[in-house]
Amino acid sequence: MKILHGIVPMVFVLLSAASVHSQYTKPVYVSMPSAGNLQHLPLAAAKFKGFYNEMGITNAQLVFLRGNSINVQALVAGSVQFASAFGPSMHAMFRGEQIRILMPIFNQIPFSLVTRPEVKQLQDLKGSKIAVTFGGSTHSVLIALLTKYAISPNFAEYLNIPGDQAKTAALIQGRASAALMAPPADRQLLKEGFKRLIYVGDVFKNIPFSAMLTTAKVIQEEPDLVQRGVTAVTKALLFIRDNREGGIEMIMRHGQVDKEVATSLYDLMRDAFSPELTPDGVMLRAELEIATLKERPNFDPKAFMDDRFLKNALRSLGR
Repeated sequence: MKILHGIVPMVFVLLSAASVHSQYTKPVYVSMPSAGNLQHLPLAAAKFKGFYNEMGITNAQLVFLRGNSINVQALVAGSVQFASAFGPSMHAMFRGEQIRILMPIFNQIPFSLVTRPEVKQLQDLKGSKIAVTFGGSTHSVLIALLTKYAISPNFAEYLNIPGDQAKTAALIQGRASAALMAPPADRQLLKEGFKRLIYVGDVFKNIPFSAMLTTAKVIQEEPDLVQRGVTAVTKALLFIRDNREGGIEMIMRHGQVDKEVATSLYDLMRDAFSPELTPDGVMLRAELEIATLKERPNFDPKAFMDDRFLKNALRSLGR
């Protein structure tokens, strides 16, 4: 990474002056675990608002690969240039994979613990079945949540059910008493009389849950592409945060929800759209994943962060 310190600022100046003369017409893939989840909204909003095009990325493609681990595999393999599967990417970083954190896109844990209506408190779930996704963030976040309340992880049985639709079916069919899932995927359950027992974002605050990721290889070979992508996504993130009606519209489009639902979600999650990347924040995110491991890894967040592109983007946008 040392060879890039003088290159990135120069690249950004060139982009600002001549972006229309140098465009990426080849496909640039931005992968997410699923469509609709709001923790990935800035990546999609940059497409909806035309910000990738503004930065000369004229063929940005949003790719939805079911499951966070699949997105990490695609990123490491070079099948996609950017991804947002932050939790499982941490495990890859623990192993030394050359993934780089470019910017946060959602600084809040957006999961709700949705339960059957008769459940009054977390302790009532003792001995019950809770739907999570093994290898995904729902499992690690649930373990961290239980640890926060001094509850043994063994107090319940965990069902490996990938996907929010499958979790919804398990609750409705009575195969599970609770599930950890991200709004607005829980809206059908709430209509059916289930409830959000805990919104995890209220328990763990100011933790970067989702981030824009790339690899050291992409940064080395195409730093100008990285700068363009980060600037486009930063502009989208700030648009969502600073424009309530525009942000609600983006949620409606990305989440496929009506305005009433989108408004409630915006008000719940607006503060999560914050472009603040710090080693302490990344370490807090890593701790959620470390909670599921038998041995603590020797993890240095600074080794996996590259915030130069974000700083350039914020300067260019007057922030």
